[in-house]
Amino acid sequence: MDRLKMSEVKISKIMTRNLITVFHGSTVEEAVKKMVEHDVECLPVIDAEGILQGLITFRDIVTKVLYFSVTMKRVRVGEIMSRHMVTCSPDSTVLDVAKIMKNKHLRRIPVINKEKVLVGLVTNSDLALFGWDFK
Repeated sequence: MDRLKMSEVKISKIMTRNLITVFHGSTVEEAVKKMVEHDVECLPVIDAEGILQGLITFRDIVTKVLYFSVTMKRVRVGEIMSRHMVTCSPDSTVLDVAKIMKNKHLRRIPVINKEKVLVGLVTNSDLALFGWDFK
């Protein structure tokens, strides 16, 4: 596939689907258990309708909870999650998302539909592996 065709590929073709998520009111302890159990370093935070509310990462937990010796059982995900996120749509192109990630120094971007429902996540690993033929 040449570069021009690769740049026009939609994010929906390479994004991670079937995400492990956490609810806004979950405890940080519950989030950590999910992260460890599923070997992920980031959880999208959603509400009951699947609307993206934020992201919580291991870094958030270390810098906002563990560093201050706060008990994870008492802190809610909604208290420490990143709220101001850059998102993209399933129709965004790989090139557009790669540029955003590079320019904003991001490792992941949630993919939301027109109703703001979380439908996927694009990571720097997804972009790095894009175009490789694994048989």
